[in-house]
Amino acid sequence: MLIPLAPPPASAEVVEGVQWVPCEQDASALCGTLEVPVDWADPDGPTIDLALAKRPATDPEARRGSLVVNPGGPGGSGVDSALWAWYSDDLRRHFDIVGFDPRGVARSAPVRCALDKILGLPTGAITTAAAFDEMVAASRALADDCRTHSGPVFDHVDTLQVIQDIDAIRAAVGDAKLNFFGMSYGTLMAQQYAERYPDRVGAIVADSTMDHSQDARGFAVTQAATGQDTFNEFVAGCARLSECALYGRDIRQFWHRLLGRAERGELPDPDDPSYKITPRDLVNFVLGNLNYQPYWLAIASELERLAAGRPSGTSAAAARRSADDEPTVVDFAYQAVLCQDWNLKPRDFAEWQSILADAQLAAPDLPDPPRAATGAICLGWPTPVRNPQRPITPTNETKLLFVNSLHDPATGYNWALGAAAQFGTHAELLTYEGWGHIVYGRVACADEAIDRYLIDGVVPAAGTRCAAAPPPGTTGEQVRGRSAGPEAGPAPEEGAAPEMVPLRAEPGLPTWLR
Repeated sequence: MLIPLAPPPASAEVVEGVQWVPCEQDASALCGTLEVPVDWADPDGPTIDLALAKRPATDPEARRGSLVVNPGGPGGSGVDSALWAWYSDDLRRHFDIVGFDPRGVARSAPVRCALDKILGLPTGAITTAAAFDEMVAASRALADDCRTHSGPVFDHVDTLQVIQDIDAIRAAVGDAKLNFFGMSYGTLMAQQYAERYPDRVGAIVADSTMDHSQDARGFAVTQAATGQDTFNEFVAGCARLSECALYGRDIRQFWHRLLGRAERGELPDPDDPSYKITPRDLVNFVLGNLNYQPYWLAIASELERLAAGRPSGTSAAAARRSADDEPTVVDFAYQAVLCQDWNLKPRDFAEWQSILADAQLAAPDLPDPPRAATGAICLGWPTPVRNPQRPITPTNETKLLFVNSLHDPATGYNWALGAAAQFGTHAELLTYEGWGHIVYGRVACADEAIDRYLIDGVVPAAGTRCAAAPPPGTTGEQVRGRSAGPEAGPAPEEGAAPEMVPLRAEPGLPTWLR
């Protein structure tokens, strides 16, 4: 149960340089902006306004300052994260929850691109030099278009710029040290802030941790291994759960037969037989629906239905949006941020083939993996990689707290171990022995440890592990929505059906954008 918020002030107030006013979306919260340079290397040059939102501490007598939050992405809105009031009663009692939209995202000078340029990216497997060159050219054309629609911020959305924005927010809200809760891509902000401003670390949580030391090959291979681990857990889970539609069958053999039918063009969508399901559709469907919860039962039921050719009772074609309903220009920060933070470009097609082959060895059950996981989305991206991969060299005295699921399909446990090794005695790793991306909000063991660290500075003992919660649908309860945290959106009503990633993408939409 969330503690009711105190009523907002009747008029605007100025607090430490930010003018706070009741938010248009939710008058019980406060919103404001903070002016920062487009390029921190040129502080007197052009500026942008960062959008901020604040939930004031519910107990002013117990207030410990501000907790700045970021839900990840890249491209997730910290303003929305604060407005959802998703954080625990104890955190909200002791901290102003302050969310911000990172530069290039949502309300903070968003990166915007023409939808037809996004939809013009090739969707086929990159298995030939011609397909490689086609992806490079289309990616460059998209970047040129995005720069035209976005202005100078387009070339300055890397995380090294963002952590300077975060430090400006810290100063603007009047905190001597930063208390920060970064999730998923926000953990890169957490790590790099601690490295750059070690004496300004208050309490910093990195939930579902990035490892920014991975080169292009390491990035693809570790992501592939993470996906394979998640698939292995699905297979093992269904093999022991009698409720699973594939229980008692050779699930891996069933999967490869389905992939084979898709590869041969022999797997029509039962709801729209004119469309043939592809291997990429299958891989993205499974991984997408394992991202936030182990939806083993729902995935197995859908795959069994597809294999049997049974319609779902809804018209897939009717459910899809008409092209006439699409906007012509859309917010699209993900690619711009990722490709300025990571050098994922192979020298040529031969190196690309080599990297892809290594990734396939790490994930034998997942052919044609998502393009973000292999770095294919950055093949032709022309902006400089301003924040290239390298190991972190920390000197912070206050320990960071890393948190990760043992089976996380997005930021794998392999990344958490890598980041923890780089930080050594400057951080501690808490392990959730279950499944899914983003730990906070899953089990009391982890939530209480995170809250105690943020509020009282108590670092969990080395090697602390929290037991897994039962997979959805296995305890007699109706399956919940897929988000364990704010990155995927507000939590659904209790008892709601799972929000499944669809088996098919929108017509023409690259599957890695789903």
